[in-house]
Amino acid sequence: MFTLVLALICALLVAVFAVQNAKPVAVAFLVWRFEVSLVLIILGAAALGAVAVFLLGTLRLVQQSRSIREATQRVQQLESELERCKEQKIKDQKKKEAPTTDNERNSRS
Repeated sequence: MFTLVLALICALLVAVFAVQNAKPVAVAFLVWRFEVSLVLIILGAAALGAVAVFLLGTLRLVQQSRSIREATQRVQQLESELERCKEQKIKDQKKKEAPTTDNERNSRS
């Protein structure tokens, strides 16, 4: 919420700055040369910056989502492996206990 409010305040300040500087200026880009209002240049640059930040943020979210998905799969794999180990340990304990009881029965007979 704080970030949104801060972003809106910055956008408002950029808009006020742009409107106060409405004079036409000469712009040269590569081989093109033209005159345009400074308002359009300022707002266009701000909009391009916002798009760049949005795209980079989206890329970061996709990477984090992929990492979370991989970590979740690894946790599930390890949990199933742990369960198998516990089951094997229980079976091994039962095997150790079973011969002892058979030997006791044989010796009592």
